[in-house]
Amino acid sequence: MALKTPQNIPPSSGCYIFKDRDKKPLYVGKAKNLKARVRTYFSGRVSEKIRNLRNEAKEIEFVITNSEWEAFLLENNFIKQFHPKYNVLLRDDKTYPFIKVTVNNPFPKAIFTRRMEKDKSLYFGPFVPSSYAKKNLKIIQDFFGVATCKDQLDQSRLRPCLLYEMGRCLAPCVKDKISKEKYRKRVEEALLFLSGKNDELIKILEERMKESAFKQEYETAANYRDLLNAAKSLSLKQSIVTKDEGHLDFYALYGDGDFYVIENFIVLKGKVVERKSFTFERVELDRGELFETVLTQIYSSSDFIPEKVYVSEPFDGLELVSKFLSQKKGKRVEVLVPKTGVKRELIKTLLKNCESSLKRRETESSLLKPLTDFLKPKREIKRIECFDVSHYGGEVPYVSMVLWEGGKFVKNGYRKFSLKEAKGGDDYAALKEAVFRRYKRVKEENDIFPDLILIDGGANQASSALQSLKELQIENIPVLGLAKKNEELFLPSSKEPLPFEKNSQVLLVLRKIRDEAHRFAIKTSSKKFLDKRLFPSYAKIEGVGEKSAKKLLKHFLTTENLLKASGEELEKVVGKRITKKITKWRDEKK
Repeated sequence: MALKTPQNIPPSSGCYIFKDRDKKPLYVGKAKNLKARVRTYFSGRVSEKIRNLRNEAKEIEFVITNSEWEAFLLENNFIKQFHPKYNVLLRDDKTYPFIKVTVNNPFPKAIFTRRMEKDKSLYFGPFVPSSYAKKNLKIIQDFFGVATCKDQLDQSRLRPCLLYEMGRCLAPCVKDKISKEKYRKRVEEALLFLSGKNDELIKILEERMKESAFKQEYETAANYRDLLNAAKSLSLKQSIVTKDEGHLDFYALYGDGDFYVIENFIVLKGKVVERKSFTFERVELDRGELFETVLTQIYSSSDFIPEKVYVSEPFDGLELVSKFLSQKKGKRVEVLVPKTGVKRELIKTLLKNCESSLKRRETESSLLKPLTDFLKPKREIKRIECFDVSHYGGEVPYVSMVLWEGGKFVKNGYRKFSLKEAKGGDDYAALKEAVFRRYKRVKEENDIFPDLILIDGGANQASSALQSLKELQIENIPVLGLAKKNEELFLPSSKEPLPFEKNSQVLLVLRKIRDEAHRFAIKTSSKKFLDKRLFPSYAKIEGVGEKSAKKLLKHFLTTENLLKASGEELEKVVGKRITKKITKWRDEKK
């Protein structure tokens, strides 16, 4: 039964929370006037999404605040805490990475991180794009020998790992492999490198290379030569974190109530270093509310706050966003609408990108119109979920599902199903189980159903999927099988393919979706296969659990090393009880 208009709604500022039967928040919103805002959800003309929200919600809770600013902060906190399913939630909200050097430790290491903490470590970055952080981390490891692993560098490890043998780590984790003084020198060189002080670094490296050559330590001299070449050719310069001077962000909003695109440029020291794009469909917010929500979510989990933010149009919450950013940064951050000059030109470029994205999406969606006309489904085909089965000779069977919506793949909508009942090799049972589990959950959570279900296979595979829908009493969703042999499209249990040419636009779009499902399925099952097949034989010793096996694998790397290890070495890794089990197994193996 649909939720009715609540009585006695307070006419003040605050937050409202739609809750389900289990008191779980479904939607959180804020308003200057709660009474006026909430009543709009119960007017005669509302969207399907609002009707679904009213049907699923069992109550509305109100939290009164002293001001709109307090309501703004409260709404943001509630969304971060509860992740309500009807709120606009950004999936691509990762913060930019830094390289953290733990200089306060006796043997420092360099690690990849997305969070800055007050722990006396040095942080370098942020790295934009994020791939620069990993490239620099690799250089630190390969040329400076500074550890970048997760091991505790307390010199308790008995043997160094493979990176030491390859000359890519100085093994500070093993006692007597390198002194603190020598290792510190390498760390200091790495710090010069990260700080962008390459001229100073080059002078030091040249002196050490000549000194090593004079002493006829040719291997050491060669290492300094390689490091010197890397320092000279390095173009990825980052500076130690300061006040983020010269950092500007630009955002443009384009679209209407059915579909919006927001494009973003990040500008550092006058150069565009990254572009991001966000898409939203069937949004219940007006343009200003959407802009405010997106900007707030982007910066909520980020320490990378710009000096200024430029937007394509004014909106009511502009000053609230400015105040929010200013509090995070510790100084005034303005949110502005540029009218002229270079900044306005950047906004115009973003708007052109938005328009182009929208056209591409509409074009690819329209390519399926002949299929919509042929099948005559309840809704136009814009959202497709595609299933594929993958296994290795019957082992580790998986069913993977990809989501295609309005002309693009939606990666956060991908799913994988580890089969619980179906046996390896039985693709029909596997599809039936995965489809049943998928749409049982969608039905229970009142989530969004696809406009079409596509199966990688022929009519019989499609029929297996349809059986699950019938068991769930789900109707009006067409199911099709796309067979690889002749690239033909089948209805469930049909002997004749649908009348679409192999190279028709419809088949080209569907094949693209099917191929992505196959790629995702192979990736999923091959990883599981490798985990299962390549996990060492000592993981199967009676009495040796998964945790002990992982400790052994991490320490000894190979079964051969384990067979050679002394009892004392084994005890230091897994203790006396497990050592006895391994010794018995080892004697039998010999």
